Amino acid sequence: MPSQNEIPTEVYDLMWEIRKFTRSTLMLQQIIAEKAGLYVTDAECIDFLMEMGPSTAGDLAKATRLTTGAITNVIDRLERAGFVKRSHDPKDRRKVVVSYIPKKKTGMDVHYASLAMSVRQSLSAYSKKDLDLLIKHTSELTKIYQAQVKELGSYKKNSK
Repeated sequence: MPSQNEIPTEVYDLMWEIRKFTRSTLMLQQIIAEKAGLYVTDAECIDFLMEMGPSTAGDLAKATRLTTGAITNVIDRLERAGFVKRSHDPKDRRKVVVSYIPKKKTGMDVHYASLAMSVRQSLSAYSKKDLDLLIKHTSELTKIYQAQVKELGSYKKNSK
């Protein structure tokens, strides 16, 4: 991270807070996954499926940047735990579609309830204008992070 002398104090402070937020998010995801009896990668795959909807294993592997072998193991674990189901693709029976089972979500929701309530309470104090700014800011950060994932992910593993 650049030194504080290289950028305005407020920008540096915000960048540092974002870094701490990101780290806290990763730690929380790990703990919640463990409490649900999952690996964090499995929990993230559930999140991807909730966003993407029913998807082929290949599409899920591409979205998560896992190998097809790794994603198969993730899907196997999630299916055994009752979080997903496999079905044949009606357009191409050679493909298998993985679908999230929403009713299983209640097992994960209990771990997010306190967080959701605290975040909702905190955000309720903001005006619509402030919330619009936060939405824009978060969306822009997401695009930056996704661009970095794409850029860094395109390098070969051994390149520096």
